Formats: sequence, structure tokens, C-alpha cells
Amino acid sequence: MQRYNFLIIFANKNFKNTLIMSHLPSIITDLAIILIFASVFSLICKMLKQPVVLGYIVAGFLAMQFPFASHKLNTENISTWADIGVIFLLFSMGLEFSFKKLLKVGKVGGQAMLFEAITLSILGFTIGKLVGWGTTDSLLLGAMLIMSSTAIIVKAFGDLGLKKERFTQIVFGILIFEDLFAILLMVILSTLAVSKGVGGMDLIFLVLKLVFFIVIWFLSGIYVIPTLLKRTKKWLNSETLLIVSLGLCFGMVVFATSVGFSAALGAFVMGSLMAETLELERIEHVTQPIKDFFGAIFFVSVGMMVDPKILVENFWTINILAAASIFGKTIFTTIGVRLTGQSIKTSMQTGFSLAQMGEFSFIIASVGIGLGITSSFVYPIVIAVSVLTTFTTPYTMKLAIPAFNVLESTLPKKWLDKINKNQDRRAVQRTTDWGELLRSYFIFLSIFLFICIAILILSFEYLYPFASTFTKPIIGKLTALAITIAAISPFIRGMIHNRGKQPFLFLSLWQQDRQNRLFLTLLIAMRYMIAFTIVFLIIWKYFHIPAFIIFLIAAVVFGVIFQSKLLLKQYWRMESRFVKNFNERQIQEKIKEFAANGDMGDTFHELDNLHWIDRHLYLTTYTVQEGGECVNKTLKEINFRSKFNVLILSILRNGKQINFPDGDFVLLKGDTMLVSGGIEHLKRLTYHYHNIHINFQDTKTLHQFASEQSADPNSTIRCMTFIVDKSSAWVGRNLMDSKVGQKSKCLVIGVERDGIPRLNPPSHYVFQEEDMLWVMGDEKSLYKLLESNLFE
Repeated sequence: MQRYNFLIIFANKNFKNTLIMSHLPSIITDLAIILIFASVFSLICKMLKQPVVLGYIVAGFLAMQFPFASHKLNTENISTWADIGVIFLLFSMGLEFSFKKLLKVGKVGGQAMLFEAITLSILGFTIGKLVGWGTTDSLLLGAMLIMSSTAIIVKAFGDLGLKKERFTQIVFGILIFEDLFAILLMVILSTLAVSKGVGGMDLIFLVLKLVFFIVIWFLSGIYVIPTLLKRTKKWLNSETLLIVSLGLCFGMVVFATSVGFSAALGAFVMGSLMAETLELERIEHVTQPIKDFFGAIFFVSVGMMVDPKILVENFWTINILAAASIFGKTIFTTIGVRLTGQSIKTSMQTGFSLAQMGEFSFIIASVGIGLGITSSFVYPIVIAVSVLTTFTTPYTMKLAIPAFNVLESTLPKKWLDKINKNQDRRAVQRTTDWGELLRSYFIFLSIFLFICIAILILSFEYLYPFASTFTKPIIGKLTALAITIAAISPFIRGMIHNRGKQPFLFLSLWQQDRQNRLFLTLLIAMRYMIAFTIVFLIIWKYFHIPAFIIFLIAAVVFGVIFQSKLLLKQYWRMESRFVKNFNERQIQEKIKEFAANGDMGDTFHELDNLHWIDRHLYLTTYTVQEGGECVNKTLKEINFRSKFNVLILSILRNGKQINFPDGDFVLLKGDTMLVSGGIEHLKRLTYHYHNIHINFQDTKTLHQFASEQSADPNSTIRCMTFIVDKSSAWVGRNLMDSKVGQKSKCLVIGVERDGIPRLNPPSHYVFQEEDMLWVMGDEKSLYKLLESNLFE
């Protein structure tokens, strides 16, 4: 009883103290005012069927007009809340970002956005100077005119039922590049604030630095994060997943700011990395309320920074900029999309859809003001323009088709014929062997260089100073050197390894013209010289000894790396994990889609487009010449599979294609064989049978071949990839016992297990759970095969 009396007295004392304390922390008062106004006006916008973002902005604007509210608000607290809101907004944008979409629509979206960016920047800068703005403000105005609103466009597409229209994919492609441009711009603004100016070389260095860090973040993030979430999945309930996601987000924010970039960039990068994981939907679900909460605070704070006096004073400027945003974006985006080869109708629908100034514009303006780069009057003007153009967006979208009809009926037929020339042409043209070789060569070389440079920076900046603190420096340096060499060796081995289609392209160009050989030799030598130089620099950094001794040691180390099959397998395993992590979510989505409705649709094309082994397995055609060893012999007699580890997928004879011939099939003069195998296997086949002519122009990666077959309605060969389920009847059975060829008339052309690929597996190969299989057959056969794996 005494215990309860004590608790009552304690509670009464605290209650009295609470009554006496009439002052709350200002941050709670600020939050209360923000949320009350935001809730009222968000409900009003919902009733009026308008985006809630407008309600938040109006709420913030009106809150500052009421003395009882504006006098109680602490601007420093509001600024902090807004900064957190920007982080969550960029994190959520990253979750919606997809590297796959970027690759899919990259060419059209990138080219159209580049044209749009150049023309609108000039237009914005010109208008800014005409209305008396400074140079920096005018330049930023041009950049802000480029930005469209993803949120508003998505909502309008849904309301108007346009989401499945072809032009919407182009719109989203342009929006992705606009977001990337905005991220780059914020990085430049941050640098301007620190250095008070950026020269031409400084800007180039900044862009290179940004590209370097994004590539490293992307490679390391895709390698680590999906694996981390997968291995901890059984402990990831909603609470722990939320904490882990936010921890990774803010960790990347801190790291990005520590290396000189903005917090927004760090949040966006981490969101985009998590967008490639299997947990994406759950992450979006658990973070959605927090994103909505802080997003509302940010947009309310945007409205609070609008000064009505500035709006009145700049009434005509606001209307001019709104007109420039609507008409400028409509015209220039339409032209930009048309220049990529799209039809006039598609181009106009795209241009009319992007005719607004988006939320990224006032995020940029807010960052500029916070860094002291832009004038304070720019911010409310940009917000007013964004609000006006947001209201007009649904109407401009509806006007696209009527405008196209007017244009088509008004212009003379000769003009229309000229405009429509090459309408809907594909932007993809056949590249030359040289173009394909150089593109592949320098892309892979750059990636390996970035990785090696990152390892060198970590070693020289952190490991070397630590090693120097040892009581016996020689022991510390040797240990640090061994760690550095061990970390970098797999990537050096990958750098000097023949990759992709390069060996075939080298061989083809080598045989085409003797003059090609010098340049090809230089390309090979350059790759080896770069790899050797990296090893040399590591040893030189740790030991100050004569250069010729360093050279000899580096040569020995490089020789060991070059000859090591273990390092090559280690690199393959690392690359396999990266590509598997990058693609696993899309694979699972496609398999679930098939399991749900049984409709293959584009599933064959989509699945074969997602894997690692397609860069290691190639298809080419060989023509049997007269008088050769293969003429009048059965496939069982020549036995290509056991001798060279290659498979014969089809044979073309007198215009007729015979798919997946059996062992009793007899080869005749003039037969053209479609063969699959690894690079070295196909080369050995070529060297062994001199009477078999290889058709270099027909050599394709598995990905290229499968894409072409999927696009050809007359094709009878399809490629599919799937994972052996734990409940599958195939688990524990070998290739012969499963009778894949007999039951479904398909060929298993590749298997990946634990990150190691196996091309053309033998008949005794035993399937295990989680094996990834690459199979070829006709559509009906593949359907039957996948069904047996999923449902038996």
C-alpha cells in the first residue's frame, strides 16, 4: 500500500511540475504547426483531386501569414527538418530508380534530354538576363527549367489511363536522366560553395571524381548489399528491415559528405542500390510512412519560404517563366525525341507530358540558397512557377493528340513526308568490328582501373600509415603489401583476361587486314602494361629500393598473377555474385509472373537478358567445305561435344533449318552448323578442322543471339534461364536421368553453381538446388520444361 501511495505522490508531483512548465521545446511546437496545416490542406487537395504536394506548399505559405503560427516557428528547426526531408525524398527516388530501365531507354532518353538540356538552358539564361537577374541566377534558372515532376507525371498518367502507352517509357527515360542531371548539379553547387568558383579543369575533375565514386559505389554496393540482405533475411522483420535500411541510407549520406559530395547524392545512391535487391518491395513498404512524413515537412517548409511581396513584385516574371516552362519544354522535348527517330505523334505526346517545372527545381533552389550561391528571391518565384505548371499538366497531356491532328491536317503533304522520313527508325545501327571491339575494350578496362585505383587509395591512405606504426616497420609493410596484392590480384587477373567477344573480334580484324595487326598488338600490350604498372606502383610505394629490383619483383608477381587459374576462378566467382545480385530480382519477378498466369510473353527475352554466362558462351556458324574430315560423317562420329566441349544447335541445309539434330545426323558438303561453346573451345574447333569455315560476322554472344531470336516472329529457337527449385524433381538427378532432351527436346547449354559457370555440362552432371540453367529449345518445349521444374 505504501508503494502505491509513493507512486501516486510521485505522479502528482510530476503532473504539477508539468502544469508549471508552460514552455515546450520549440521543435515540438514547430512540428505541431507544420502537421496541423499540412493535414488540413492535404485533405482539401484530396477532395479536389489535386496532388497533395500542392497542399503542403500552400499549407506552408499560409502558415507564415498567420501571426499566431509564424511567430512561434523556429526557422533553424524548420531548416533541419527540411534537410532530413530532402534525404528521404532522394532515398525514395533512388528506390524508384532502376539501372535496368536506364539501360533499356538510355539511348533515346539520354539523347532527347541532352537536346532539351542545351536548348532550355539557353532559353532560361536568356530570360533571366532579360528580366535583370545575375549571371549565376540566370544559369540556375536555365537548369531548373529542365526539371520535370516525376510525381505529378505519374499521377497524371494514372488519372488519364496512359501508363501502358508506348511514349510513357520514353518519358520515364528522360525523367531518369533529368534526375541524374539534378544530382550532378547539386554536386557542382556544393563545390562552388566551398571553392567560390570552378574553372574548366576543376569541372572536368569534379565530373571524373563523381563518375569514379558512383562506379565504385555501384560495384561494391551491388556486390555486398543484396548478399547482406539475403543472408540476414530470416532476422529481417519489418522493424529490423526499417532500421537496417535507414542505417545504410544515413551511412552513405555521411560517407558522401565526407568525400566532398552532397547528402542528397548519398541518399539517392543508396536508394538505387537497394532498388536492385529482392527486398525492394518490403523496403518501400516499411520506409513509406517515414518518407511521407518527412516529405510533407519538406514541402511545407518550401511553402514557408515563399514571400508574398516577392510574388506580387515579380508577377509578370512568374507568368513569363511559366509560359517558358510549358511551351519551351513542349517544343524542345518534342524536337529532341523526334531527333532520336521516334514518330511525330510519340514525340509530341512525350513533349506535352513533360511541360512543367518539377520539385527538383526548388530542391536545387533551396540548396543554392542554403549554400549562399543564389539570390533569395529566386526561390519563391520557382515555387510559384512549379505550382502553376503543375495545375496545367493534365490539360497539356490531353492536348497532345488534338495538337498532332491539327499539325497533320494543316501542314502541306510534302512537309509531312519530309518530317516523317525515317519515322520510327531504330537508333541502333550495326556497329563495325572496330567500333564494337574498342567500345568493349575501353569499358572493361575503365571499370577495372576504377576498382584498382579504389584499392590503391585505401592501401596508400589508410593501410600504409598504419603499417608504419609497427615497432618493426618492415613486418608492417610486408603485411600491408601482401594484403594489398591479395585484394587487387583477382581484378588484375580479370583485366588481362580475354573478355566477351573480344577474342573473336581480334581474330577477325587480324585476318581481315595486315595493317590492323600493329594496332591490335598495341591494344593487347597496353592492357598488360597497365596491369604491370599497378603492381610496380604498389611495391614502389612500400619499399624504397632501386627501380630495377622493384621491376624484377613486380615481374615475378605479375607472372604469378597471369598464370594463376585460382585467381581467375576467384574473379569469376566475384563477378558471378555481382551479376547474380544485380539480376536476381528481375529473374524472380519473371518466374513468378509465369507461375501466376502461364503466359510466357516476353519472358524468354527478358530472362535471357539477365545473366552472367551469356558473356562467356558464344554462338557462331561453321560451313562444311568440300573434301573435309566431317563430310558424310554422323554427329556421333565427329563427337564435337566430347572433343571440343561445343554443341551443335541447328544445321542449315538447302534453306531448311534442322534444330537440335541427333547423333545419327549425317553432315554433307555445304551444311552450315550453328554451334555454341566457350571462346577457347570454338577456337580449338577452328584450328583442328581447317576445312570448316568460320563465319566471323555471325559470331554472337548468347545475349545477342537470344535477343534476336525473341524479336524474330519466325524464329524456332528460344533461350531461357531459370533456377532449379528445392522442390523440383530434378534435384539430385543427373542430366541423363532427368531426360531433358527426350522429354522436352531441349538442350542444357550452361549451368552456374556457386558462382562458377559450366558450359555444355556432360550427361553425368547432377543438378542441385539453386543451380541456374541456360536451356535452348522451341517455345513449346521450354514451356513444358519450365513447368516440370516449377510444378513437379
